[in-house]
Amino acid sequence: MNIFTVTMTPINPPYDDGAKNIVLGIANHIKNHNFYFISAFTRRFKAGSNISFIFSPFQGVGMHSMAFFQKIYITLIILLRIQKIDILQFFFTPQMYFSKIFGNLVKRYNKKSIQIVSSVHTLFKKNSAEIIPALFFADYTITHSDYTKNLLTVLGVKNVLKVYPGIEFSRFRANPLGRKSNDLTVLYAGTYKILKESYSFEEFYEISRIVCGNIENLKFIMACRIRSKEDRLYEKTFKKLVEKNNLLQHFIFLNTVEDMPSLINNCSVGIMPSRNQMSGVLEIPLVLLELAAMEKPVIYSAIEPFNELADKGLGVCLNDMSAQKYAETILDILKDRNLYDNISRDSKDAVMKHFDIEKTAIEYQKIYADLEKNNYE
Repeated sequence: MNIFTVTMTPINPPYDDGAKNIVLGIANHIKNHNFYFISAFTRRFKAGSNISFIFSPFQGVGMHSMAFFQKIYITLIILLRIQKIDILQFFFTPQMYFSKIFGNLVKRYNKKSIQIVSSVHTLFKKNSAEIIPALFFADYTITHSDYTKNLLTVLGVKNVLKVYPGIEFSRFRANPLGRKSNDLTVLYAGTYKILKESYSFEEFYEISRIVCGNIENLKFIMACRIRSKEDRLYEKTFKKLVEKNNLLQHFIFLNTVEDMPSLINNCSVGIMPSRNQMSGVLEIPLVLLELAAMEKPVIYSAIEPFNELADKGLGVCLNDMSAQKYAETILDILKDRNLYDNISRDSKDAVMKHFDIEKTAIEYQKIYADLEKNNYE
């Protein structure tokens, strides 16, 4: 079968966006179908013979929102290839204009389709609950958590399946010999906007103040992608805050990370503090799974659907989301080697059991097989 996938960002290196990591990983593990992706006129991933890239001149790498002409271009490409496409697969938050256009298109040409919900929090931020059922027209809607599956099912969305996202264990392997420094490091990988909206700069600073006050050689690594002027402004605001409080020497600021496994290998702990639901990011951020796979403890807040990670035994999930509690937890883990090792081992086991891309690909293979069977009945 020929599967045409549309994502918000072009499928280009590096591995810095969860959606493209997942769909490319699935394609690499399912060899009996052909996959087509939109790519930019820059570098491209090395891929097997079953994967083809269609180049677009209208959107470069690093843009997180789809440009207007990119939308037109993708629609025209689909129309030109519609007779050869068996399954249309959409992996971004739907809005009404999109659903009307492509809902009519798949119906007119009798095409099978899949809609993948990247984040229910983003979905509800952009749309009212009343119109959400009308946004889903595909044969199957795939969610990344039971939480989202239940929400959409209650709203009346049909044929909702849950498939956990997966990561490539061939890429994310712990390598103690590869560590470049003995300094302790705490990694936050996300965006400044998400940090500001879901937690706060002031509380994050307070975490760092307490931790660095107890461990002199510790550094915080801010691996935050800068994709807009707003992101750049938030970065400057956060830097001014830590500089004002004489803590700048304890921070390392990164933008796009080309080699995430190497960065994680040189980190001690990963954190993702939040008080509010996080929109604009996968509802189960892959970086939490990547850290855990590489035997690094992760600390995060008890917000849905993160609770499902905790239920699987991954990392430390905090009901108390205060800066004080986050700092205390970081210090406890770093100062107690047995605790560190136990959390690392349990977390890696959880990722291997529930969030391996090979298992994700098997679930998608079943869905594709069902759609292929129904196509010929």
